[in-house]
Amino acid sequence: MKKKVVYTVDVSSMGMPGSAGRRAECIRLGNFVYLTGQTGFALDGKLVGLGDPAAQARQAMENIKTLMEAAGGKMSDVVKLLVFVTDRTYRETAYPVIRSYFGEVRPCQTGVVVKGLAKEELLIEIDAWGYVDDSPRRRAAPRRSASATRRTSRRR
Repeated sequence: MKKKVVYTVDVSSMGMPGSAGRRAECIRLGNFVYLTGQTGFALDGKLVGLGDPAAQARQAMENIKTLMEAAGGKMSDVVKLLVFVTDRTYRETAYPVIRSYFGEVRPCQTGVVVKGLAKEELLIEIDAWGYVDDSPRRRAAPRRSASATRRTSRRR
């Protein structure tokens, strides 16, 4: 499988302690897509939603959507989310935002309450994994069961 760095950011502009230079935000390995934890930082490095967990969740999900599309996928290709919140009550406002990005069947999701994230202003972080099946598909004629074939041949 070939590893492809799909998207990088200069983390120096985000003021993260100990961070400097470029970091991969999205890597595609074959059909698998791995995203760095997304937060209230827009991909241009600006913090969105200071003190607002729903706004930070929305920004994180917009980042995930942008990165999945850059990797050749879409939100329905997300198979797993790992959601970190710094206060248990933030789930009440952040989770509905997260759910709004998916259809009836949402990806597997784990929620974790943590003491803090990389910056004090961050209230939520979302890790995402995806699987993009972009292989050419052949449409085969629907297969008939053996019993249906036997019933048809008896009628003739």
